[in-house]
Amino acid sequence: MAKRLIFLLTLLIACLTAVAQNKLTHLELNMLDREIKQKHIYDNIKATRIDSLKKTSISSEKTSEDRYYALIELAKEYETFISDSALFYFNQAHQVAKELNDSSKTVLAKVGRIKVLAILGYFKEGITELDEIEAYGIPDELKGEWLDTSRQLYAYMTTYVYGNKDLLEKYLKLLNYYRDLQLEILEKNTPEHKLFLAEHYVVNGEMSKAKLLFGELIEEVPNNSNIYARAAHNMSSIKKWEGQPDVAAYYLALSAISDIKCSVKETMSIQELAIYLYNKGDIAHAYSYISSSLADAVFCNARLRTAEVSKIIPLIDGAYKEQLEKQRKTLVFTNLLVGILSIGLIVIIVVVLRQMEKVKTARQQLKEANSIKEEYIGHFLDICSIYMDRLDNFSKVVTRKITAGQVEDLLKMAKSAKFTEGQHQQFYDNFDATFLHIYPTFINEFNELLIPEERIVIKEPGHLNTELRIFAFLRMGVEDSNKIASFLNYSVNTIYTYRNRIKNKAKNRETFEQDIMKIGSFS
Repeated sequence: MAKRLIFLLTLLIACLTAVAQNKLTHLELNMLDREIKQKHIYDNIKATRIDSLKKTSISSEKTSEDRYYALIELAKEYETFISDSALFYFNQAHQVAKELNDSSKTVLAKVGRIKVLAILGYFKEGITELDEIEAYGIPDELKGEWLDTSRQLYAYMTTYVYGNKDLLEKYLKLLNYYRDLQLEILEKNTPEHKLFLAEHYVVNGEMSKAKLLFGELIEEVPNNSNIYARAAHNMSSIKKWEGQPDVAAYYLALSAISDIKCSVKETMSIQELAIYLYNKGDIAHAYSYISSSLADAVFCNARLRTAEVSKIIPLIDGAYKEQLEKQRKTLVFTNLLVGILSIGLIVIIVVVLRQMEKVKTARQQLKEANSIKEEYIGHFLDICSIYMDRLDNFSKVVTRKITAGQVEDLLKMAKSAKFTEGQHQQFYDNFDATFLHIYPTFINEFNELLIPEERIVIKEPGHLNTELRIFAFLRMGVEDSNKIASFLNYSVNTIYTYRNRIKNKAKNRETFEQDIMKIGSFS
């Protein structure tokens, strides 16, 4: 149980470490992106320093010896910045050394020249000059410079002959030989000594010791120094060998950032990082970094690095263009989809606005309908009030007549046609006034349904004739002829006769009564 718990805890710690390291890698990539964008700032600082050294080297007030050291320093500034210029100034320094007849200064200039020849890819010329120096003899004070140049020359050559196993082993042996010699003469516990000792441990398979020293250097030395960049690059190689590519990428990013801050154009880290990201599928970053690497190699005229990048860039460039094409197609599709959705949205908005307008109209119609209902009720109550008053008056007259014994007068009054007609006419007048108030266009719209020669002409404005009253009741929803006959005091047959006679005069007999119902509607 305890062993299982320890295993689970170990697995959890490993997972958390991997997640944290992956986040760190992204952090460093973002930092590297920012540094690439401001690369020109570091280059301008270096250019300013170079300009100052140039003024010193050409000053007539300086001695030849001062000019020599200024030229050496100027050439070293140019070494990994613009190698052609470095070669030029080492040659200038060599010429001044010959004029001074100083063998030590001559060797120093030649040693510097060999370093630049290695960067430029002139390995044959570099080996020839190295052999000449060794035959001539190396002053003790220059052994460190000579060993570092020899180590660097064979380091470049191992990269150049990487596919040739025999030559690779030969140059690796020479590289290790010169580094070990250099390790012997360096002061112990200095950053340079730790760096070469760690590299020695790597060659001998002592990775734990190497990682410890590289880790110390990364923590101790400034991140804008060559030692820091080399320590981070070596740590990356170890992590890659240990099967931790993401952690390796993290250290490559640190190394690349250091190179940028030092304005080093002859670089390996950013190139290797681009390859790692390409294999991982991060094409955008891979393209950005390989492009930066190529631009630096061309600027520096580092032929070996240019050749290496030239082999890789077609793959990354092709993948990048393919990704851009996919993104373009996706963008076109997205724009098309957005266009369609926009059109759909516009259609929906138009429909909604129309519906809102219909709702608004419906509300207005409802308001008008309610107003009409209120008018109906008002007129109904008025008519009821009138007839209640008349009934009350009639009741008083009847009571008075009966009390006075005037029964015969009462009977004559009840049988009088004038009395009945008066009551009916008052009803018609009230009905006509009320209906035409609610449907003021009824007569005109009614006539539009009839053939022109049969249209009804009203003699008294504001009144309806019998035919119009029948269809007015129909418009009010009273379709039963019996009820209409009762209201108008006609026989049912008379009502049928009127309805049929008018229908025969209609433009469209089949839909005439339905058309009547539409008069004065809100549609």
